[in-house]
Amino acid sequence: MVVRRLSQSLIVAFLAVAFVALAGVTGGSVAKAQGRFHDHNQNQHQRRERETLRRHQQRERRLNGNSRELRHHQQHEREDLRRHQRFESRRRRY
Repeated sequence: MVVRRLSQSLIVAFLAVAFVALAGVTGGSVAKAQGRFHDHNQNQHQRRERETLRRHQQRERRLNGNSRELRHHQQHEREDLRRHQRFESRRRRY
């Protein structure tokens, strides 16, 4: 009788621990998946900004020619975008 009660209580304790562990793993996975989803949105946003700048600069080269001044101007635009994206990524970390 004592052995049976002991085994029943051990089974209940084991199942409770297993449930908590499973819930913890599942919750962590969901949190990680949400984090990746958020990072994907951020990456997609930055990719769109870079693509927009690339198209803008191609159009400028088509309309104005490929002069030294234009290349210098476009390099400044690329640096500004990099600075802006670094600022955005730092701001989102906190």
